[in-house]
Amino acid sequence: DSATVSIAGTTNGDEAGPVNGLFTVTQTAASSTDTVLSYSVTGTSSSGDDFTALSGTVTISAGDTTATISVPVIDDSLVEATETVVVTLDSITSGDPQITIDGANDDDSIDITDNDSATVSIAGTTNGDEAGPVNGLFTVTQTAASSTDTVLSYSVTGTSSSGDDFTALSGTVTFAAGDTTATISVPVIDDSLVEATETVVVTLDSITSGD
Repeated sequence: DSATVSIAGTTNGDEAGPVNGLFTVTQTAASSTDTVLSYSVTGTSSSGDDFTALSGTVTISAGDTTATISVPVIDDSLVEATETVVVTLDSITSGDPQITIDGANDDDSIDITDNDSATVSIAGTTNGDEAGPVNGLFTVTQTAASSTDTVLSYSVTGTSSSGDDFTALSGTVTFAAGDTTATISVPVIDDSLVEATETVVVTLDSITSGD
């Protein structure tokens, strides 16, 4: 007799709960000895951050035809896209020599779904002044960190004039992955005009890249 071994992702992981992911390893016929397999783990998720590191070996006990690989999901506080865990059966390290890995079904993937969200807001934190000059400052805040950069576009209005009262702003601001604040500096121009106090209004328009 002979048998082949394959793997299938049978349960997706979810940070809500959390719910652990699961792979099922199947042998087409039972063996009189244990079948020990080594496997590798890839995918877009990170071992140790998104799930507890896996052992790299799985054993189908003598007389059994299935074994499982559990993927213990870690509920972190990062805002993330759905990520994947891919397990590939690499070799049979111990067992009957008539048992082989099914090359057409030697790997599969599961998803890990995130349960975090965040909002972004803006506040004027420093007024500008031509005496100095002192640059104005806006602080943009994200309520939770993300695993990827968050890029926002913004528009500038107010009673002051771009290029005359302050150096033109870029129109975009970026939260680096892992950060929760970013700033928009308003470089004040000390001109010779007598003027009333003027305003700069920054409005967040859209998120152009991010989770």
